[in-house]
Amino acid sequence: MKQFFGKKSRSTLALVIMVSFALHIVAVVIFGTIKFVSAVLREETVFEAAPVAPPPQKEPEYTVNIQQRNESTPPPRPPAIVVNNPSELDIPALNIDVNVDSSSVFGRGGGGFGGSGITGMREMAMEFKLTDFGYTGKTEGTLEATLIDLKRDRSGDPINISRKGTIREFTDGSWNLGSLTRKFYTAENKLYGSYWMIPNGSADKAPKSFGVEGEIEPSGIVAFYEGTYTPPKDMQIRLCGMADDVLIVRLNSRIILDASWEPGYSDEGLDDSGPNLPGVPKNIRYGDWINLRAGETYDLKILLSEIPGGAFCCFLFYQEKDDEKLRVFSTKELTGKEKRILRDMGPAVADAL
Repeated sequence: MKQFFGKKSRSTLALVIMVSFALHIVAVVIFGTIKFVSAVLREETVFEAAPVAPPPQKEPEYTVNIQQRNESTPPPRPPAIVVNNPSELDIPALNIDVNVDSSSVFGRGGGGFGGSGITGMREMAMEFKLTDFGYTGKTEGTLEATLIDLKRDRSGDPINISRKGTIREFTDGSWNLGSLTRKFYTAENKLYGSYWMIPNGSADKAPKSFGVEGEIEPSGIVAFYEGTYTPPKDMQIRLCGMADDVLIVRLNSRIILDASWEPGYSDEGLDDSGPNLPGVPKNIRYGDWINLRAGETYDLKILLSEIPGGAFCCFLFYQEKDDEKLRVFSTKELTGKEKRILRDMGPAVADAL
């Protein structure tokens, strides 16, 4: 039988099959390469969410009520009182803000003459030592006292001046404490007094009370008190008293009593002489009648002085119109302890309580 395929034909068929197989292999390789490359080079798709905007918020509204402060006009300064030989005198009150903390420079009278007061304030005085010239600490209703040495200048060096002339110059002037402290040696300690009853005795009690015994000799000295006083009721009164050597009282801008041992310490001279009281070495002297109004504030200054040294005393009373009785003058209600001390001074003072 003749073979359908010859030897040559079989070689050609094998070649075709091999070429076809090779082409498929190449095609597969090329296709696979393309797929691999495209997979490598393809960028990863990232999806980003759109930003969420917060809902708009309404800002809170605030309503502020602003009230305009009323500016107050300071009260006018009271005029000086100038009278000729007054028999009855109205003293205008000072419009002073008394709502000050006890830091205020001076004490404030809160109703004196043994009138009504606040018990708590009264007993506060017991916390301080009570000397002949006042308390060692500030107490409601007291006046602040300064001790001045007229024998030495501000630096403490001895000087020789007219002691009476210096006091007269002061009482004829403005009664400004600085006019003395700028010139003369001054005790550092302050005292705070509400009544002025010092029985006759050694003048040593002044520097001792101020804590300057041995530092200031008891001659040529001035104890100056200043502050305010508020009467507990309407009244017509006159001050009266006596001192060895000097007692002068000024209310607002006028001297209302000079009860010094001798004249010449003020232009008021000496007031009419009164009776001689037991334990008081000389007749008391009366001041002018004055009208005081309850609740009003008055500027009060009191000057005591010992000139040559030796003995010293001071007695300050008051008398109401149509009443002959003398009473202890005090810028606050007297405490039980103060009354006991005053009773021990003798019948004249005890009867005036």
